[in-house]
Amino acid sequence: MGDFNKKESESLDFTGLKIPRDYLKQKEDTLMRKRVFVRKAITTFLVMAMVIGCLSGCGKGSGNDSSTGSKSSSKSIAGLKDNGDGTYTVTVAVLDAMAPYTYTDEKGQFQGYDYEYMKALDEKLEDYKFEYVAASADAAPAAIQAGTYAMSVSAHFVTPARAENYLLSIPESYYPINLISRKEDSFTKFEDLDGKSLVPNPPNDGLSVALSDMAKQYPDVKYKQDPTSEYIPYLDGVQAVIKGQYDCWFGGESMYKDLLNSKPELKDTTFCSDPITAAACVCVINKSLTDFREAVNEATVELYKDGTLKKLSEEYLGADYFETAKDTDSLFDYDGYTAENANWYEK
Repeated sequence: MGDFNKKESESLDFTGLKIPRDYLKQKEDTLMRKRVFVRKAITTFLVMAMVIGCLSGCGKGSGNDSSTGSKSSSKSIAGLKDNGDGTYTVTVAVLDAMAPYTYTDEKGQFQGYDYEYMKALDEKLEDYKFEYVAASADAAPAAIQAGTYAMSVSAHFVTPARAENYLLSIPESYYPINLISRKEDSFTKFEDLDGKSLVPNPPNDGLSVALSDMAKQYPDVKYKQDPTSEYIPYLDGVQAVIKGQYDCWFGGESMYKDLLNSKPELKDTTFCSDPITAAACVCVINKSLTDFREAVNEATVELYKDGTLKKLSEEYLGADYFETAKDTDSLFDYDGYTAENANWYEK
């Protein structure tokens, strides 16, 4: 603009018109007013843009994920596909060789308690349609984190690693835990472990978590357990107890019965107590799917209340493990469940 004024003042007569003496001053005043107007216009535009941006951001930042609908999460993943008609297809990882919870029969068909539970969930959740994919125990965790699968349900215990990396449902089943000792000892309660040695378990294993929870309930019971990062096979653990290397195996009756099927002679030298606690088994869900987790929780409460879970437990697990959880003070408060205590496992 400065160069333009200079050139114009050097040729004031180029139109042949008479130019007032104060022309340059009037021109400069006019240009100044134009500059002020432009600055104000730009400032107003920027302020309005910021306000609109803030309002838009506030709307998208709500916890209900209103921008994507209440049925889905704010994060889209491959394991939860929007079908465009108000329904979602959920890809579920089913772990094989986890009988009686999940396994495939001789015809290659999925079977087990957790598979039947998922089918019951599918019927309850009208806005979700389940698709089942066989997955290995090694591959499933990373695939759920990556969003390839939405969830897995295969007798999963609550562990610190799972609580950190996934969303966990309320308990959909229970795993009774017993004391397996030498027959001459025949331990029946947790207090019997005072001064005794236990077969080691890795610290992030579900049994270790259950053991730690019981230790908090009985602070006067001082047992010994060697640290380890490796899983000890069930048979090796029981044989170590028989040989006197350890006094007790903190494990499950179902594991013990499996051992007796292949080695019935173990019954002559070992004793399995009644359950002393019951570890919760939960759905492991991709961490972004909060709305889906809530739908699963609400449906699970309904399945508990209408007796479906009790029936499935008796049919596939051989007993009502919800009653076992109640008898050992391990039962979740299904009647008192609300969305506010969805993260019940974060103690």
